[in-house]
Amino acid sequence: MQGEYSRRPIDLGLVRLRNMINDMSMVVGKVMKASMEFIESGKIDMDGVRRMSDELLFMMEEVSELAVQLIARFQPVATDLREIKSAIQVSYDFSRIGRYAVNISETYPMMPKTGCNVKALEEMFKIVLEMVNEAGEAYLGKDLEKAEEVKKRDDEVDALYAEYIKQLIQKGGEIDAGCLLSIALILRYLERIADHACYIADATIYMVKGRK
Repeated sequence: MQGEYSRRPIDLGLVRLRNMINDMSMVVGKVMKASMEFIESGKIDMDGVRRMSDELLFMMEEVSELAVQLIARFQPVATDLREIKSAIQVSYDFSRIGRYAVNISETYPMMPKTGCNVKALEEMFKIVLEMVNEAGEAYLGKDLEKAEEVKKRDDEVDALYAEYIKQLIQKGGEIDAGCLLSIALILRYLERIADHACYIADATIYMVKGRK
C-alpha cells in the first residue's frame, strides 16, 4: 500500500544538497573560530585555517556540480529550482567566509604581541559568528523569521564598524601602526562576513517565498 508521502526522483538529490550545506555550515563555524583564536590564546593555526578554507572551496564545487546535475536531469521548476539555486548561492557565501577567515589569519602576524587592544574585535566577532550560525540555521530550517533577524543585525554590525573605525582614527597617533592596521583590516573582514550572512538570509527568503 502506498504511504501518504511518495518520494519523487529529485528528492534524494535535494536531501544530498541540504546535507552538503549542513556540512559546510559546520566547517564555517570552525574556521571562523580558528581564525580568531588569537584573541584568547595569543596564537593561531594558519595552516589549519587554510585547510578548512580549501575544504569549503572544494565543497562549494561539489554543491555546484550536483546542482547542475539535478537541473539537467530533472528540469525542476518553482520551489525545487529555487532550492537548488539557493544552495549554489549559500555554498558560495560559505566559501567566501572561509576566504575571509584566511585573510584574518594572514593579518594577525602584523599585530604586535603586546599592547594591542582587541576588545573591539572580540565584540564584533561575537555578533558576526552568531549571524553566520543563525543564517545557516535559517536556511536549513527554512526559517523566515530567523532569516529576517539576521538581516536586522547587519545594521548593528555596520554601526559598530563605523564607530570602531572612528575611534581608531581619533586615536591614530596613540596606537602602534601595526596594531592600527591589523585591527582595521580584521574589522573590515568581519563586516564583509556579516554581509555574506545576510546574503544567506536573502537566499533563504528567496527559496521559501520566491522573492527577497
